[in-house]
Amino acid sequence: MNKKKKYRSELPPARLAAIDALSACLFKGQDIQAALDAALTSIASGRTPDPRDAGLATELVYGYLRLRLRLDFVLDSQLKAPKKTPKLMRLALGLAAFEILNLDRVPSYASVDWCVDFVKRDINPRLAGVSNAVLRGVDRLGAEANSHDFYRQDDADRDTFLSRYYACPAWLVKLWRKAYGERKTVALLRASTKAPALGLRFDFRKDGARESYDALRENELCKESTPVGLAFQAPCPECLEAEAAGFAVRQSLAGQQALFELGAEDWARPVWDACSGRGGKTLLLHAIGGGPIYASDPSEKRLSGLRALLEAKGISDITTAVASADEGQVFDQRFPCVLVDAPCSGLGVLSRRPDAKARRSKKDITELAKLQAKILDNAWNALEPGGSLIYVTCTITPQENEMQVDTFLRRTPGAKLLSRFRTPEDTPLGEFFFGARFEKSAG
Repeated sequence: MNKKKKYRSELPPARLAAIDALSACLFKGQDIQAALDAALTSIASGRTPDPRDAGLATELVYGYLRLRLRLDFVLDSQLKAPKKTPKLMRLALGLAAFEILNLDRVPSYASVDWCVDFVKRDINPRLAGVSNAVLRGVDRLGAEANSHDFYRQDDADRDTFLSRYYACPAWLVKLWRKAYGERKTVALLRASTKAPALGLRFDFRKDGARESYDALRENELCKESTPVGLAFQAPCPECLEAEAAGFAVRQSLAGQQALFELGAEDWARPVWDACSGRGGKTLLLHAIGGGPIYASDPSEKRLSGLRALLEAKGISDITTAVASADEGQVFDQRFPCVLVDAPCSGLGVLSRRPDAKARRSKKDITELAKLQAKILDNAWNALEPGGSLIYVTCTITPQENEMQVDTFLRRTPGAKLLSRFRTPEDTPLGEFFFGARFEKSAG
C-alpha cells in the first residue's frame, strides 16, 4: 500500500469526506450533495456513515462553500505566493481556516495538525511548513478575520468589500445592487452566508401527524408556518422525531410559502407539474388538494425517486412522464392549471445550495431565461381557456423573474397577471422565491 492510500485512511473521517466531496464539486463540477453522499458512503466502506462524522462533514462542506471567497481572502493575506498554491492545498487550508474561525468546539491546534499532515503526506512535504505558518497566522487573526475592516483593505470599493466579506462573486453583487438597491442586496448577501431554516412538510393522512404539527408549531425554535409546514431556526429533537415517525419530510418552507401565496389551495384539478424534479411540490399539491396530478421531468433518475414514494404511500392519482417541458405535448390533454417550477440559477437559495456561487455565471442567467421562456410558452399551449399558469423560481435576478413575467405578458395574447409574489427580504428562512400567476382568457 502506498503512502497516499495509507495516510488517507488515517485522515479524520469527516475531513476526508469533506475534502473528497469539495474536490468533486469544485474541480469536477459535481452537485455538492451528491458528492457528499458519495464521499460519506466511501469513508464508511459502503455502510451507513457514523452520524457524528456525517454531521461534521456536512457542516464543514456547506460552511466552507458559503464562506469560500471570504476564506480565500484570509488565506491570501497569509500566503506569499497565493496564485502558486496547489488547488488541493488551498482547499485543505480553507477548510482548516473555516474550522479555526467558525467552529469554537474544534481546538485550533487540531485543525492545524490534520491539515499540515494532509499537505505533508498527500500533496508535497516541502509545503508542510508553509501550511503550518499560514494556519498559525489565521489563528492569530482571530476575530479580526470576521470584522468588516479586514475586508476593506487596499481601499476596496463597495462592490469589492461586499464580495469579500459576504463571499459572493463580484458580478452577482453588482447585479443585485443595480437591480434591487443596497438594503435588499445586503439582506440577500447576509442570508447566503448562513444555514437556512429547517423546513418540514407534514403528511396529515398519517395518524399522529396533525398532533405533531400542532405541538411543534408552539416550539420556541419554530420561526414560521404554512398550513402543512413548519420552519425551525435549527433542528430540534422533536423535529427529528417527527421525521423518524414519518409525520414529516424536509422541504423548504419558503418554497411552500410561494405556492400558498399564489393560491395553491384553490388550483383546479387536474394539475400539470411541468418541471416536477423529485416531486416535492407535486406531493405538496396532493397533500392540500389531492389529484389527479400529472408530473413530468426530463430526468428519469429524479422521477424514479418520485415513483418510489408514490408506491410507498399508496398514491395512485399522480401520473408521471419523462419529458422536457420546453417543447411538444407531454400529455394528451389540456389542463385547467399548470405549474412551472422553472429550472433557474438558484441564486435565491445560496444558503442551501452554496456551490452555485462557484458554478453560476451571468451567461447562465441569459441561457436559463431563454429556456424558461420556451417552457412558459409550451405550458401556455397546454392550458385550458380560463385556466391558471403558475410560474415559480428559487432565484433573485430580474431576467428570470420580473423581466420574464413582463416579456411573457407582452408576447402572449389573452394572458392576464393575477398575482405576483416575492419572499420578503427580512424573512428568517434564509431563502428567497419568486412567483407569478397568470390567467388565460376564456374567449
